[in-house]
Amino acid sequence: MITKFKFLMVAIIAALSLTSCSEDEPAKMLWEVSATRAENVKAAFDPSFYHQIQITADGNGGEATLVCTNYKTLVLKGQTNSNGEYVDADCHFTAKVVGNGTIKITFNKMPDGFKETKSILQIDGTEGQDSNTTNIDIIRKP
Repeated sequence: MITKFKFLMVAIIAALSLTSCSEDEPAKMLWEVSATRAENVKAAFDPSFYHQIQITADGNGGEATLVCTNYKTLVLKGQTNSNGEYVDADCHFTAKVVGNGTIKITFNKMPDGFKETKSILQIDGTEGQDSNTTNIDIIRKP
């Protein structure tokens, strides 16, 4: 009987400690995604994946717009040019923060005969004291 009571107390304490930890974590970044030229670019957001946003574009180009609904200050991680655009030469796209919580990704036309290419774009967001990161999988398919 005492063993069962000890086990129950340990289980309750463990559950309470796990619950209190999750309250301290910043909120995941939430996104509204859209793509123009729907036949060329597909974009989806799923917060349960490690790379929460998946974008697939063919070789003809197009655009994707990402709007973060809960973090307004966004920073693209990686190499940027003098205009503040993130440039990916392999996947032939640029990305730029165009307003509070909004990023525009522009896909350029791929060269003829290209092979499938993949890239990852990281976006850091801050809102007040909170900060978080979103990873984007970008795939160019022939």
